[in-house]
Amino acid sequence: MGVTLIALAVVGVVGGGAWGYKAYAARQAEAGSTAGKDGKVGQDGKKADPVLALAAVDIGTAGPATFTQSFAVAGTVDAARQAVVRSRHAGTATGVTKRAGDSVKAGERLAQVDSDELRLRLGERESTVRQTQAALTVAESARAQQRSLSDRGFISKAALDSSESNFVSARSAFESARSQLDMAKSAIAETVLTAPISGVISRRGIEPGERITGEMTVFTILDPTSLEVVVPVAAERVTELKIGQKAKFQLDSSGATVEGALTRIIPTTSSAARTVETRFSLPAASGVPTGAFLSGQLTLAQSTAPIAIPRVAVKTDINGNYIWIVQDNKAQKVRVKLAVGADPSNPLVPVTDGVAVGATVLTLRGVEPNEGQSVLMPGASAAASAAPSSSVPATPAAVTSASK
Repeated sequence: MGVTLIALAVVGVVGGGAWGYKAYAARQAEAGSTAGKDGKVGQDGKKADPVLALAAVDIGTAGPATFTQSFAVAGTVDAARQAVVRSRHAGTATGVTKRAGDSVKAGERLAQVDSDELRLRLGERESTVRQTQAALTVAESARAQQRSLSDRGFISKAALDSSESNFVSARSAFESARSQLDMAKSAIAETVLTAPISGVISRRGIEPGERITGEMTVFTILDPTSLEVVVPVAAERVTELKIGQKAKFQLDSSGATVEGALTRIIPTTSSAARTVETRFSLPAASGVPTGAFLSGQLTLAQSTAPIAIPRVAVKTDINGNYIWIVQDNKAQKVRVKLAVGADPSNPLVPVTDGVAVGATVLTLRGVEPNEGQSVLMPGASAAASAAPSSSVPATPAAVTSASK
Protein backbone atom coordinates (compact mmCIF):
# COMPACT_ATOMS: atom_id res chain seq x y z
CA MET A 1 0.00 0.00 0.00
CA GLY A 2 2.90 2.35 0.74
CA VAL A 3 4.22 1.82 -2.79
CA THR A 4 0.85 2.82 -4.26
CA LEU A 5 0.78 6.04 -2.25
CA ILE A 6 4.29 6.98 -3.42
CA ALA A 7 3.37 6.39 -7.07
CA LEU A 8 0.29 8.61 -6.79
CA ALA A 9 2.36 11.35 -5.18
CA VAL A 10 4.85 11.30 -8.06
CA VAL A 11 2.00 11.70 -10.54
CA GLY A 12 0.81 14.72 -8.55
CA VAL A 13 4.20 16.33 -9.15
CA VAL A 14 3.77 15.94 -12.91
CA GLY A 15 0.23 17.44 -12.92
CA GLY A 16 0.53 20.36 -10.52
CA GLY A 17 4.22 21.11 -9.91
CA ALA A 18 6.06 21.25 -6.58
CA TRP A 19 3.29 23.08 -4.72
CA GLY A 20 0.63 20.76 -6.08
CA TYR A 21 2.72 17.78 -5.01
CA LYS A 22 2.97 18.94 -1.40
CA ALA A 23 -0.78 19.53 -1.15
CA TYR A 24 -1.55 16.29 -2.94
CA ALA A 25 0.86 14.27 -0.72
CA ALA A 26 -0.63 15.80 2.41
CA ARG A 27 -4.17 14.93 1.33
CA GLN A 28 -3.16 11.42 0.36
CA ALA A 29 -1.29 10.94 3.66
CA GLU A 30 -4.39 12.03 5.57
CA ALA A 31 -6.61 9.77 3.49
CA GLY A 32 -4.15 6.87 3.80
CA SER A 33 -3.86 7.17 7.54
CA THR A 34 -7.64 7.15 7.85
CA ALA A 35 -7.90 4.09 5.68
CA GLY A 36 -5.19 2.36 7.69
CA LYS A 37 -6.98 3.04 10.92
CA ASP A 38 -10.20 1.66 9.55
CA GLY A 39 -8.36 -1.44 8.40
CA LYS A 40 -10.85 -2.11 5.61
CA VAL A 41 -10.06 -5.03 3.35
CA GLY A 42 -11.64 -6.37 0.19
CA GLN A 43 -13.32 -9.73 -0.35
CA ASP A 44 -10.00 -11.17 -1.55
CA GLY A 45 -8.38 -10.28 1.75
CA LYS A 46 -6.39 -7.34 0.39
CA LYS A 47 -6.63 -3.83 1.67
CA ALA A 48 -8.99 -1.52 -0.23
CA ASP A 49 -7.56 1.29 -2.43
CA PRO A 50 -6.73 4.45 -0.51
CA VAL A 51 -9.09 7.39 -0.76
CA LEU A 52 -8.21 9.56 -3.78
CA ALA A 53 -8.01 13.13 -2.46
CA LEU A 54 -8.76 15.70 -5.15
CA ALA A 55 -7.94 19.37 -5.55
CA ALA A 56 -10.00 21.92 -7.45
CA VAL A 57 -7.67 21.57 -10.46
CA ASP A 58 -8.45 17.85 -10.67
CA ILE A 59 -12.13 18.15 -11.60
CA GLY A 60 -14.39 19.75 -14.20
CA THR A 61 -18.12 19.84 -14.90
CA ALA A 62 -19.88 18.63 -18.04
CA GLY A 63 -22.25 21.21 -19.47
CA PRO A 64 -23.16 23.34 -22.52
CA ALA A 65 -20.50 25.37 -24.30
CA THR A 66 -20.21 27.67 -27.33
CA PHE A 67 -17.60 26.78 -29.95
CA THR A 68 -16.22 29.32 -32.40
CA GLN A 69 -14.62 28.40 -35.71
CA SER A 70 -12.09 30.99 -36.84
CA PHE A 71 -8.72 31.54 -38.51
CA ALA A 72 -5.97 34.11 -38.22
CA VAL A 73 -6.02 37.26 -40.39
CA ALA A 74 -3.70 40.24 -40.63
CA GLY A 75 -3.49 43.35 -42.77
CA THR A 76 -2.82 47.07 -43.10
CA VAL A 77 -5.28 49.88 -42.39
CA ASP A 78 -6.29 52.06 -45.34
CA ALA A 79 -9.04 54.60 -46.06
CA ALA A 80 -11.83 53.54 -48.39
CA ARG A 81 -12.48 57.18 -49.32
CA GLN A 82 -9.43 59.24 -50.15
CA ALA A 83 -8.54 61.82 -52.77
CA VAL A 84 -5.39 63.23 -54.33
CA VAL A 85 -5.32 66.96 -55.19
CA ARG A 86 -3.12 67.67 -58.23
CA SER A 87 -2.28 70.87 -60.03
CA ARG A 88 -3.02 70.75 -63.74
CA HIS A 89 -0.86 73.80 -64.38
CA ALA A 90 2.67 74.89 -63.55
CA GLY A 91 3.29 77.91 -61.37
CA THR A 92 4.17 79.13 -57.89
CA ALA A 93 2.33 77.90 -54.80
CA THR A 94 0.53 80.71 -52.98
CA GLY A 95 -2.16 80.85 -50.30
CA VAL A 96 -1.09 77.57 -48.71
CA THR A 97 -2.64 77.52 -45.24
CA LYS A 98 -3.41 73.85 -44.57
CA ARG A 99 -0.92 71.34 -43.20
CA ALA A 100 -0.86 67.57 -42.77
CA GLY A 101 -3.29 66.59 -40.03
CA ASP A 102 -5.68 69.51 -40.60
CA SER A 103 -9.35 68.79 -41.15
CA VAL A 104 -10.97 70.17 -44.30
CA LYS A 105 -14.46 70.40 -45.76
CA ALA A 106 -15.43 69.50 -49.31
CA GLY A 107 -14.89 72.57 -51.53
CA GLU A 108 -12.61 74.33 -49.03
CA ARG A 109 -9.72 76.31 -50.58
CA LEU A 110 -6.32 74.74 -49.97
CA ALA A 111 -3.87 76.71 -52.15
CA GLN A 112 -3.51 78.61 -55.42
CA VAL A 113 -1.09 78.30 -58.33
CA ASP A 114 0.23 81.66 -59.56
CA SER A 115 0.90 81.25 -63.31
CA ASP A 116 2.13 84.13 -65.49
CA GLU A 117 1.55 82.01 -68.58
CA LEU A 118 -2.13 81.57 -67.84
CA ARG A 119 -2.62 85.28 -67.14
CA LEU A 120 -0.96 86.21 -70.45
CA ARG A 121 -3.05 83.66 -72.28
CA LEU A 122 -6.20 85.08 -70.74
CA GLY A 123 -5.25 88.61 -71.88
CA GLU A 124 -4.59 87.33 -75.37
CA ARG A 125 -7.96 85.60 -75.55
CA GLU A 126 -9.76 88.71 -74.33
CA SER A 127 -8.04 90.78 -77.04
CA THR A 128 -8.98 88.25 -79.70
CA VAL A 129 -12.60 88.37 -78.59
CA ARG A 130 -12.66 92.14 -78.90
CA GLN A 131 -11.15 92.01 -82.39
CA THR A 132 -13.51 89.34 -83.68
CA GLN A 133 -16.47 91.12 -82.11
CA ALA A 134 -15.58 94.31 -83.99
CA ALA A 135 -15.15 92.38 -87.26
CA LEU A 136 -18.55 90.74 -86.68
CA THR A 137 -20.16 94.15 -86.18
CA VAL A 138 -18.71 95.40 -89.51
CA ALA A 139 -19.77 92.23 -91.35
CA GLU A 140 -23.27 92.46 -89.91
CA SER A 141 -23.61 96.10 -91.00
CA ALA A 142 -22.34 95.30 -94.52
CA ARG A 143 -24.79 92.45 -94.85
CA ALA A 144 -27.69 94.71 -93.88
CA GLN A 145 -26.67 97.26 -96.51
CA GLN A 146 -26.28 94.61 -99.20
CA ARG A 147 -29.72 93.20 -98.41
CA SER A 148 -31.23 96.68 -98.76
CA LEU A 149 -29.55 97.23 -102.11
CA SER A 150 -30.52 93.78 -103.33
CA ASP A 151 -34.17 94.38 -102.44
CA ARG A 152 -34.13 97.47 -104.65
CA GLY A 153 -32.29 95.65 -107.44
CA PHE A 154 -29.08 97.70 -107.27
CA ILE A 155 -26.68 94.71 -106.75
CA SER A 156 -26.46 91.21 -108.02
CA LYS A 157 -27.26 88.07 -106.09
CA ALA A 158 -23.54 87.14 -106.09
CA ALA A 159 -22.66 90.33 -104.24
CA LEU A 160 -25.37 89.59 -101.65
CA ASP A 161 -24.09 86.03 -101.17
CA SER A 162 -20.58 87.35 -100.61
CA SER A 163 -21.74 89.65 -97.83
CA GLU A 164 -23.63 86.78 -96.21
CA SER A 165 -20.50 84.62 -96.34
CA ASN A 166 -18.39 87.35 -94.74
CA PHE A 167 -20.92 87.70 -91.95
CA VAL A 168 -20.98 83.95 -91.25
CA SER A 169 -17.16 83.83 -91.15
CA ALA A 170 -16.98 86.81 -88.79
CA ARG A 171 -19.57 85.25 -86.50
CA SER A 172 -17.70 81.91 -86.43
CA ALA A 173 -14.45 83.68 -85.61
CA PHE A 174 -16.12 85.56 -82.78
CA GLU A 175 -17.68 82.41 -81.33
CA SER A 176 -14.35 80.59 -81.53
CA ALA A 177 -12.57 83.44 -79.80
CA ARG A 178 -15.19 83.49 -77.09
CA SER A 179 -14.75 79.72 -76.54
CA GLN A 180 -11.01 80.19 -76.26
CA LEU A 181 -11.62 82.93 -73.70
CA ASP A 182 -13.84 80.61 -71.67
CA MET A 183 -11.12 77.95 -71.71
CA ALA A 184 -8.56 80.48 -70.51
CA LYS A 185 -10.87 81.54 -67.68
CA SER A 186 -11.42 77.90 -66.76
CA ALA A 187 -7.66 77.34 -66.63
CA ILE A 188 -7.32 80.33 -64.29
CA ALA A 189 -10.08 78.86 -62.09
CA GLU A 190 -8.21 75.56 -61.96
CA THR A 191 -5.27 77.26 -60.31
CA VAL A 192 -7.38 77.45 -57.15
CA LEU A 193 -6.94 74.07 -55.45
CA THR A 194 -9.91 72.93 -53.33
CA ALA A 195 -10.71 69.83 -51.28
CA PRO A 196 -12.81 67.34 -53.25
CA ILE A 197 -13.97 65.51 -50.10
CA SER A 198 -14.27 66.21 -46.40
CA GLY A 199 -11.58 64.61 -44.30
CA VAL A 200 -8.06 65.04 -42.98
CA ILE A 201 -4.96 66.02 -44.93
CA SER A 202 -2.59 63.08 -44.71
CA ARG A 203 0.16 64.60 -46.87
CA ARG A 204 1.17 68.02 -48.21
CA GLY A 205 3.64 67.93 -51.06
CA ILE A 206 4.64 71.62 -51.34
CA GLU A 207 5.57 74.63 -49.25
CA PRO A 208 4.46 78.23 -49.91
CA GLY A 209 6.49 79.80 -52.70
CA GLU A 210 7.68 76.52 -54.19
CA ARG A 211 7.44 75.79 -57.89
CA ILE A 212 4.61 73.45 -58.89
CA THR A 213 4.80 71.41 -62.06
CA GLY A 214 1.87 70.17 -64.10
CA GLU A 215 0.00 67.15 -62.66
CA MET A 216 2.01 67.38 -59.45
CA THR A 217 0.43 65.88 -56.30
CA VAL A 218 -0.06 68.76 -53.87
CA PHE A 219 -2.36 67.30 -51.17
CA THR A 220 -3.62 63.86 -50.16
CA ILE A 221 -6.90 63.78 -48.22
CA LEU A 222 -8.50 60.80 -46.55
CA ASP A 223 -11.81 60.27 -44.78
CA PRO A 224 -11.04 58.92 -41.28
CA THR A 225 -14.60 57.60 -40.95
CA SER A 226 -14.08 55.14 -43.82
CA LEU A 227 -11.12 53.13 -42.50
CA GLU A 228 -10.77 49.50 -43.48
CA VAL A 229 -8.25 46.71 -43.08
CA VAL A 230 -6.81 45.27 -46.30
CA VAL A 231 -6.35 41.55 -45.59
CA PRO A 232 -4.86 39.02 -48.03
CA VAL A 233 -6.56 35.62 -47.67
CA ALA A 234 -5.33 32.34 -49.12
CA ALA A 235 -7.26 31.53 -52.29
CA GLU A 236 -8.33 28.11 -51.01
CA ARG A 237 -10.11 29.69 -48.03
CA VAL A 238 -12.14 32.25 -49.97
CA THR A 239 -15.13 29.89 -50.17
CA GLU A 240 -15.43 30.12 -46.37
CA LEU A 241 -15.85 33.91 -46.47
CA LYS A 242 -19.21 35.69 -46.38
CA ILE A 243 -19.96 39.40 -46.43
CA GLY A 244 -20.75 40.57 -42.91
CA GLN A 245 -18.50 38.15 -41.04
CA LYS A 246 -16.81 39.70 -38.01
CA ALA A 247 -13.12 39.78 -37.16
CA LYS A 248 -11.45 40.99 -33.98
CA PHE A 249 -8.21 42.83 -34.71
CA GLN A 250 -5.44 43.85 -32.37
CA LEU A 251 -3.15 46.82 -32.89
CA ASP A 252 0.38 45.48 -32.57
CA SER A 253 1.84 48.71 -31.19
CA SER A 254 -0.62 49.26 -28.32
CA GLY A 255 -2.50 45.98 -28.00
CA ALA A 256 -5.87 47.74 -28.36
CA THR A 257 -8.60 45.65 -29.99
CA VAL A 258 -11.14 46.71 -32.60
CA GLU A 259 -13.85 44.78 -34.45
CA GLY A 260 -14.18 44.84 -38.22
CA ALA A 261 -16.82 43.54 -40.63
CA LEU A 262 -16.07 41.94 -43.99
CA THR A 263 -17.42 44.33 -46.64
CA ARG A 264 -15.58 43.47 -49.86
CA ILE A 265 -13.94 40.47 -51.49
CA ILE A 266 -11.85 41.44 -54.53
CA PRO A 267 -12.44 38.64 -57.10
CA THR A 268 -8.83 38.52 -58.34
CA THR A 269 -5.93 36.38 -57.19
CA SER A 270 -2.34 37.47 -56.84
CA SER A 271 -0.36 35.21 -59.18
CA ALA A 272 2.69 35.26 -56.91
CA ALA A 273 1.22 34.77 -53.43
CA ARG A 274 -2.02 33.02 -54.46
CA THR A 275 -4.04 35.28 -52.18
CA VAL A 276 -7.28 37.21 -52.57
CA GLU A 277 -7.62 40.75 -51.25
CA THR A 278 -10.44 41.34 -48.77
CA ARG A 279 -11.57 44.52 -46.97
CA PHE A 280 -12.85 44.78 -43.39
CA SER A 281 -14.52 48.06 -42.43
CA LEU A 282 -13.69 49.56 -39.04
CA PRO A 283 -15.97 51.67 -36.82
CA ALA A 284 -15.94 55.40 -37.58
CA ALA A 285 -14.59 56.23 -34.12
CA SER A 286 -11.95 53.48 -34.01
CA GLY A 287 -9.09 55.98 -34.00
CA VAL A 288 -6.74 53.54 -35.74
CA PRO A 289 -4.18 55.37 -37.92
CA THR A 290 -3.84 54.51 -41.60
CA GLY A 291 -0.87 52.32 -42.34
CA ALA A 292 -1.13 50.52 -39.00
CA PHE A 293 -0.71 46.75 -39.03
CA LEU A 294 -3.52 44.76 -37.41
CA SER A 295 -3.75 41.05 -36.68
CA GLY A 296 -6.62 39.04 -35.30
CA GLN A 297 -9.13 36.23 -35.75
CA LEU A 298 -11.93 36.02 -38.32
CA THR A 299 -15.03 34.28 -36.97
CA LEU A 300 -16.40 31.84 -39.54
CA ALA A 301 -19.14 30.17 -37.52
CA GLN A 302 -20.41 29.63 -33.99
CA SER A 303 -22.14 26.56 -32.60
CA THR A 304 -23.43 25.47 -29.20
CA ALA A 305 -22.81 21.99 -27.84
CA PRO A 306 -25.33 20.66 -25.27
CA ILE A 307 -22.55 18.82 -23.44
CA ALA A 308 -18.82 19.51 -23.46
CA ILE A 309 -16.01 18.40 -21.19
CA PRO A 310 -12.35 19.38 -20.69
CA ARG A 311 -10.24 17.77 -23.39
CA VAL A 312 -7.60 16.76 -20.85
CA ALA A 313 -10.16 14.46 -19.21
CA VAL A 314 -10.48 12.27 -22.33
CA LYS A 315 -8.43 9.05 -22.34
CA THR A 316 -8.06 6.59 -25.21
CA ASP A 317 -7.47 2.85 -25.42
CA ILE A 318 -8.02 0.15 -28.02
CA ASN A 319 -11.78 0.28 -27.43
CA GLY A 320 -12.11 4.01 -27.96
CA ASN A 321 -12.49 7.12 -25.76
CA TYR A 322 -13.39 7.12 -22.09
CA ILE A 323 -13.35 9.43 -19.09
CA TRP A 324 -13.44 9.13 -15.32
CA ILE A 325 -16.34 10.65 -13.43
CA VAL A 326 -17.24 10.88 -9.75
CA GLN A 327 -20.44 9.02 -8.88
CA ASP A 328 -21.47 8.63 -5.21
CA ASN A 329 -17.94 9.62 -4.16
CA LYS A 330 -16.52 6.79 -6.26
CA ALA A 331 -14.39 6.93 -9.39
CA GLN A 332 -16.28 5.45 -12.33
CA LYS A 333 -14.98 4.80 -15.84
CA VAL A 334 -17.45 5.60 -18.66
CA ARG A 335 -17.18 5.36 -22.43
CA VAL A 336 -17.93 8.56 -24.39
CA LYS A 337 -18.45 9.54 -28.02
CA LEU A 338 -16.84 12.77 -29.11
CA ALA A 339 -18.35 15.05 -31.75
CA VAL A 340 -16.87 14.64 -35.22
CA GLY A 341 -14.67 17.47 -36.47
CA ALA A 342 -13.95 19.01 -33.06
CA ASP A 343 -11.16 21.59 -33.02
CA PRO A 344 -8.11 19.83 -31.52
CA SER A 345 -6.74 23.16 -30.24
CA ASN A 346 -9.83 23.92 -28.14
CA PRO A 347 -9.48 23.02 -24.42
CA LEU A 348 -13.09 21.78 -24.47
CA VAL A 349 -14.49 18.96 -26.58
CA PRO A 350 -18.19 18.33 -27.33
CA VAL A 351 -19.60 14.94 -26.32
CA THR A 352 -22.53 13.26 -28.07
CA ASP A 353 -23.01 10.25 -25.77
CA GLY A 354 -21.83 8.74 -22.52
CA VAL A 355 -22.04 11.55 -19.98
CA ALA A 356 -24.86 13.71 -18.63
CA VAL A 357 -25.00 17.42 -17.93
CA GLY A 358 -23.65 18.18 -14.48
CA ALA A 359 -21.40 15.14 -14.21
CA THR A 360 -18.18 15.71 -12.26
CA VAL A 361 -15.29 14.80 -14.56
CA LEU A 362 -11.78 13.94 -13.38
CA THR A 363 -9.04 15.87 -15.16
CA LEU A 364 -6.05 14.11 -13.62
CA ARG A 365 -2.98 14.24 -15.81
CA GLY A 366 -0.86 11.14 -16.23
CA VAL A 367 -2.63 9.13 -13.55
CA GLU A 368 -5.85 7.11 -13.49
CA PRO A 369 -7.80 5.90 -10.47
CA ASN A 370 -9.05 2.38 -9.99
CA GLU A 371 -12.66 1.50 -10.73
CA GLY A 372 -14.76 2.19 -7.66
CA GLN A 373 -11.94 3.89 -5.76
CA SER A 374 -13.23 6.27 -3.09
CA VAL A 375 -12.82 9.94 -3.90
CA LEU A 376 -12.39 12.83 -1.49
CA MET A 377 -13.81 15.98 -3.09
CA PRO A 378 -12.09 19.35 -2.55
CA GLY A 379 -13.02 20.83 0.84
CA ALA A 380 -14.51 17.57 2.15
CA SER A 381 -13.17 15.53 5.07
CA ALA A 382 -11.95 11.97 4.70
CA ALA A 383 -14.91 10.66 6.68
CA ALA A 384 -17.38 12.35 4.36
CA SER A 385 -16.11 10.33 1.40
CA ALA A 386 -17.79 7.24 2.75
CA ALA A 387 -21.26 8.83 2.53
CA PRO A 388 -22.94 8.75 -0.93
CA SER A 389 -23.61 12.14 -2.46
CA SER A 390 -24.74 13.53 -5.81
CA SER A 391 -22.39 15.09 -8.33
CA VAL A 392 -21.69 18.79 -8.53
CA PRO A 393 -24.59 20.55 -10.32
CA ALA A 394 -23.98 21.83 -13.83
CA THR A 395 -23.14 25.44 -14.49
CA PRO A 396 -25.85 26.58 -16.97
CA ALA A 397 -23.78 29.29 -18.66
CA ALA A 398 -21.01 27.10 -20.10
CA VAL A 399 -18.66 24.24 -19.46
CA THR A 400 -16.29 25.15 -16.64
CA SER A 401 -12.99 23.52 -15.87
CA ALA A 402 -10.21 24.51 -13.53
CA SER A 403 -7.74 22.30 -15.37
CA LYS A 404 -5.28 24.13 -17.57
